[in-house]
Amino acid sequence: MSRLKGLWTILGDIDDPGEREELALVATAIQVHFPDGAVRERSVVEFMAIRFRWPASRTRRRLDALVSLGVLRCTRDLADNWTKVFQVVDRPHVPAAAAVELGA
Repeated sequence: MSRLKGLWTILGDIDDPGEREELALVATAIQVHFPDGAVRERSVVEFMAIRFRWPASRTRRRLDALVSLGVLRCTRDLADNWTKVFQVVDRPHVPAAAAVELGA
């Protein structure tokens, strides 16, 4: 049985501290500034450009990295089937008894 990993555990496995910090920044920005749950790629890119002066390519690379790590879920908007929509993958709380059973 696979272990349930939280955001900080997943990001802790990344060796480069700069990349880890940027990934955490993007994930936290999505959770805090876009509380509706689903956010369009363009909105995240614009927010990171205004707030942190990041180029669009940098934000898109970080979003793709978070999707590949399993932190974000990427879908396509049903209206145009082109726009990417991101959601933070919910990591449910694991009760202590279940954590012990899973070997955490």
